[in-house]
Amino acid sequence: MLLQINELTKRYGKDKTALNKFSYEFTDGIYGLLGPNGAGKSTLMNIITQNLAPTSGTVFADGKNAAEMGREYRKLLGFMPQQQALYPDFTLTRFLYYMAGLKGISKADAVPQIENLIQRVNLSEYSLAKLGGFSGGMRQRALLAQALLGDPRIVILDEPTAGLDPKERIRLRNLIAETAFDKIVMIATHVVTDVEFIAKEVLLLKDGEIVDSGSPGKLCDRINGKVYELLTQQEQLSNIQKQMRIANITRENERICVRVLSENVPDIEHRAVAPNLEDLYLYHFGE
Repeated sequence: MLLQINELTKRYGKDKTALNKFSYEFTDGIYGLLGPNGAGKSTLMNIITQNLAPTSGTVFADGKNAAEMGREYRKLLGFMPQQQALYPDFTLTRFLYYMAGLKGISKADAVPQIENLIQRVNLSEYSLAKLGGFSGGMRQRALLAQALLGDPRIVILDEPTAGLDPKERIRLRNLIAETAFDKIVMIATHVVTDVEFIAKEVLLLKDGEIVDSGSPGKLCDRINGKVYELLTQQEQLSNIQKQMRIANITRENERICVRVLSENVPDIEHRAVAPNLEDLYLYHFGE
């Protein structure tokens, strides 16, 4: 599958540009979309899923203009929204049959799919339970199951692990990784670790534009030599904060260990450390 985004722009009125000539090519695998609020992530996803019309620009699916494909294009899509606006009186099974009907999937085709998806998201014992009694993690797994109905080739996930505890986050992250072998999967998230270990590529967005992109490893390599751990006293923290961006603070015996980003080698006791994706996020967006 090849999804080509060609100079997508979305403007609201004269002064607000949510997306500015965004271009990228996506192939099978997981892509992480990172950026602060207002960076353009949700706008991009809503245009790809045709919930929003662009001001200009085009989306192509395997060389075809998505705007001209109609139902053929929508069959390629699976969308997991951030909001958990589920029907509380629906059982999980009824909800998935309802979503299958909206997607135009026949009952004969829906039966084996729904059984398989309920098992894959580890909700078999809750198939007849009402969604209103589901925990946050169970709701997220139910939303992922509906996104995968119809075996879509393009799966869009908006903040899939928001509000989940670490165990549920890891479980859902592994489920997402399992689905991405023959699909394009886009994950918009503020939880950097959600994509650090499973994303093929990460796109960093700011003010509707890509500020950097590439594999997590290559992106982190670009700030190699800019991340340090300083051993200091607590009273020095305010001075350090004025000079460098602080990523983390921990205590080591009688001293404070401060993880910082710095363009220059610190002039106090330090050790260079390997950067991670959180450091990269702070480097680009931690004004």
